[in-house]
Amino acid sequence: MPNNRVTLWYLDARKRRVGIEGFTLIELLVVVGIISILCSLLLPALGAGKSKGRDAACKSNLRQLGLALNLHVQDFGYFPVFNLDPSISPTNVYWHTALTPYTSCGWTGQLYRCSDYKGLTIEGNNQGVSLGSYGYNANGVKWTPSSLGLGGILSHAPMSSKYDSLPLDSFHVSESAVAVPVDMMALGDATLIWTPAAMQRALYQNHATQDSYDGMAMLDINSRNGVERPNYAGSAGIVRATLARHTGRYNVGFCDGHVQGIARNDLFRPVDSALARWNNDHLPHPELLTHY
Repeated sequence: MPNNRVTLWYLDARKRRVGIEGFTLIELLVVVGIISILCSLLLPALGAGKSKGRDAACKSNLRQLGLALNLHVQDFGYFPVFNLDPSISPTNVYWHTALTPYTSCGWTGQLYRCSDYKGLTIEGNNQGVSLGSYGYNANGVKWTPSSLGLGGILSHAPMSSKYDSLPLDSFHVSESAVAVPVDMMALGDATLIWTPAAMQRALYQNHATQDSYDGMAMLDINSRNGVERPNYAGSAGIVRATLARHTGRYNVGFCDGHVQGIARNDLFRPVDSALARWNNDHLPHPELLTHY
């Protein structure tokens, strides 16, 4: 019996000590609060790290596309047209299709997908332009037809027999036409447009039920100025989607192969130094911009 009393007393004392040494409710709340504060400090850093990773992957894609572009130029002596080259085909052959022998990748493949792009990726056809992450500097600062960009004089021009009499080399922009390759933009994050569901169904024969904000396979200053003007119906959604991609910056590949992230306001600034890098003659041509 004495031993039993000693044992019970020991267990009771141990329970009391455990209760005394345990956490109170207030202490637990303080710990939870500290953990919450630490999480709130760490999550933005984690998000920024993921954003930088997506940005690096996008730039890697553009470097590979820039290399493919330069290989095409070495083989043919000119840059791919944007979509129409009667010397090759009477139907649309987009610039990214011309790069396929050098990329081994089609328009819907991973190389043409930026993780920060949330729009549609669809092959173009004779009714609708290709939609996707990246765009080509086809026109320079003039809407169309234009020989100032890289896409040839028939970018966005209607197919017509009146072009049959033009010399074959007039459809292309030659390598020698680019005055300053290190400061001539070639391709990059595409200009975004508003694509209503009805338009998607009509042009691409899909079963869309929602509008989307998509890259039009072109990097174009006039298109951007047009669709982002306040009185354009889809401008708010376009601006919102643009700002969500690389925090509003554009990743751009230049003709010499280097890639640079450029703030959207700097990219589209209507000053001579910014306008010159759109054009293969490295002149600004501000008088050719479309005014809305």
